Amino acid sequence: METNAAALIDTLAAPAPPGQLRILAFSDYICPWCYIGLARIERLRQEFPVEVIWAPYELHPETPAEGTSLAAAPGSRRAAMYALLTQIAADEGIALVVPRRLSNSRLALEAAEYARGQDPGAFEALHRALFRAYFVEGRDLGAPETVLALGEAVGLDRTALAQALEERRYAAQVDAWIGWARERGIGGTPTFLFDGRFALTGAQEYLVFADIARRLLARKASDGFAAAS
Repeated sequence: METNAAALIDTLAAPAPPGQLRILAFSDYICPWCYIGLARIERLRQEFPVEVIWAPYELHPETPAEGTSLAAAPGSRRAAMYALLTQIAADEGIALVVPRRLSNSRLALEAAEYARGQDPGAFEALHRALFRAYFVEGRDLGAPETVLALGEAVGLDRTALAQALEERRYAAQVDAWIGWARERGIGGTPTFLFDGRFALTGAQEYLVFADIARRLLARKASDGFAAAS
């Protein structure tokens, strides 16, 4: 792990101050449960003093650059899963169109890290745009043109982003995040690490997120009161 990447991760992964929670959320832009989890986390941010740090985790590094087919035969387990995903997304109030191909997400993950280094607002905007591009618009996140167009649309300098991706300038940072996660037993997406105390895996029901946040905030308040006494 490079020193700069390690320092960044240690800073972002540190627990939040008293009265707040910091959630380190590991996700990949080709993961439908991460897309659904995004909606639930954004709702959580509206109701609790929560800061969310989205971290990259490459779910299928073996995917070729051109992607692979996601065709599902009618009546198959994959078709049933897609039907379930579509219904869950609709219940969350978000659109989800089942992708026809599994994209290689590496460029998208590296572009997001570039955006993180430029401006937090640009990162948040690109993060949402990448999910929407894949799960709503059916675009290929493995295509450089797609990633560059999305970056430009959220205000990033297209030429600078293209150069960063061509030089693989943020590859080590993505790898550092993944290594950090694996060292702590995180092996899939989505995984939500609450203040370094509790890990929640999968796109759980919103009430599960809310209950954990409520309990941890109460515990932090109690710990703070005990420390002050």
